[in-house]
Amino acid sequence: MTCMLLLAAVSVSAVIPQKAITLDEAVEIALQNHPRLKMASAEIERSRAARGEVWDGGNTLFSYSWGQLNGEYKKDNELAVEQSLGSLLTPFYKNALVNAQVTTGTHYRDMVKKEIVAEVKRAWVYYQYAFHLYHLYGAQEELALKLRESGDLRYQQGDIDQTERNMIATLAAELHTRSLQAREEMELASRRFAWACYAGEQVVPNDSSLAVLPLSLQDRMLSAPHLNYFASQVQEKKSQLRIERSKFFPEFSLGYVRQKIAPLNGLNSWMVGVSFPILFFPQRSRSKQAKVSLQIAQWEADQNRVQLNNKVEELYRRVRQQQESLDYYAKAALKEADALQESALMKFKESEINITEFVQSLNASRDIRRNNIETVYAYNVSVLEIELYTE
Repeated sequence: MTCMLLLAAVSVSAVIPQKAITLDEAVEIALQNHPRLKMASAEIERSRAARGEVWDGGNTLFSYSWGQLNGEYKKDNELAVEQSLGSLLTPFYKNALVNAQVTTGTHYRDMVKKEIVAEVKRAWVYYQYAFHLYHLYGAQEELALKLRESGDLRYQQGDIDQTERNMIATLAAELHTRSLQAREEMELASRRFAWACYAGEQVVPNDSSLAVLPLSLQDRMLSAPHLNYFASQVQEKKSQLRIERSKFFPEFSLGYVRQKIAPLNGLNSWMVGVSFPILFFPQRSRSKQAKVSLQIAQWEADQNRVQLNNKVEELYRRVRQQQESLDYYAKAALKEADALQESALMKFKESEINITEFVQSLNASRDIRRNNIETVYAYNVSVLEIELYTE
């Protein structure tokens, strides 16, 4: 069987040279090259860069006046410089918002990492699924071709009629078609694995065995990056609400004036200004909008936590069902499939079974093996989803 698996792998990779890598190497390559992770890291840097605009006093005002300003002569001049300092509370809350955005970006990056790892692992188990499916139909096709030759010989000898001969030929044609389809799916699985890794070369898993991923059926904690991300989104809205409320407080400004009032020269003065919204309705409206946004964010966070918990509980139930199916295949069904095929072949050689029963026996044996491969794949996908949404 090992030789046949190697021959199948060689036949698929005959055109494009492929490099076999381990699962850890695949995950490492994906984490280094995946654009989603790069974008998530860039979002954190952009949020940190926003710290430079926490305090924004606006433009500094320079003004120069001349003529008859405050005296009898028209040779007066005045130079004034004014700078707004803004609110004392708003920069503090803006800085808190930047911290919340950085935290949100960090949790989102952690989520992206988990998703990338799950994506690579899913491509890994899909390759194993496609590989064994191709091997199954390849082995069955070889058996069907031998049976077709035997059927032609028995037809010539008069042991079977034309209908029975056609049944064997149809079986061989069907298995050949499915073998071609399985080969195409395996090639697609190989490409999908390379795409998931974002590797610069064609890579394939170095292990093609139909492995069942380990999983403890004990309850796990929900994924901390997901929960922290939901909570951090709410914290952002809280900071935005505090920023809007802080704008009700006064804003301060400083100014300097240098005057010449003939015949006096070099007159200096300082200004301190305070501004606050007398027409508070626009700012009150913005604060109300921010408060509603906070309430919506809290509802969304609660809903996301409930959905995440329900998703994990559903996955555990599904895994338990799939585990029962795997146990059935491992303990009984696969052995029955081998025994059924061997018995059918032996009876066919001894002419103790008709063609209809023989074909049905081969199909039943093959369906059991295919269902086992599909169940292993479905189980592994469920395990990977649990790893994604739990700790």
